[in-house]
Amino acid sequence: MTRATAALLVLSSLALPLSAQADPGGERTAIAVAFLAPVDNLEPVFNPGFQAGFQIHFNRESRFLGRFRMDYLRMDAKRPVLAGTQLTWTGSAWVSSPLMADSRMEAYSVAYEWMPHVEEPARHGLFGIFGVGGTLWNETMRAPNLFDGSHTDTKWGLTLSGGAGWRFNPTFSVEARYVYSDLTFHEHRDVRYGSTRSFLTCGATFRF
Repeated sequence: MTRATAALLVLSSLALPLSAQADPGGERTAIAVAFLAPVDNLEPVFNPGFQAGFQIHFNRESRFLGRFRMDYLRMDAKRPVLAGTQLTWTGSAWVSSPLMADSRMEAYSVAYEWMPHVEEPARHGLFGIFGVGGTLWNETMRAPNLFDGSHTDTKWGLTLSGGAGWRFNPTFSVEARYVYSDLTFHEHRDVRYGSTRSFLTCGATFRF
């Protein structure tokens, strides 16, 4: 391989990221972190928590931005929750009493959100958020006398999201979202905290 050929290959490889940046329809990846506040059925039981995730943005140079997002959230219970009942032998009879356990709620969600911007292109200014997806909910309860010390209750639901944000530049934006998860198809099974779970998030997205 001659030096000229090697130099051409090196320059070509360096030019690929630059051409991707210039691509009007090019996808961009992003990371997001947010403060999470449970509402409705979850608010009396759980403390505020956090959400973090990875995103892929489409049509970055268009006013009508879309994104695919994968998120993880976590929040802990304010106090021990009812995990069931336990039988205790008093010496003369078996007595049933509540079984309390510490609880941690975690969730993994996948969604697509449409983000129309007021100004074109989607580089700065106000934008809306409208999304649909699915969420897998895992509640882990821990107590010394609960099975092997812990038990995980798993449910999944259809998830809808809505909100608004402000983009400062092509890289950084802040936003607030309301997320609603519907678990009604679990109607004939044991669903803790009701058939819906909702929360608010307020955070930032870093796009690169």
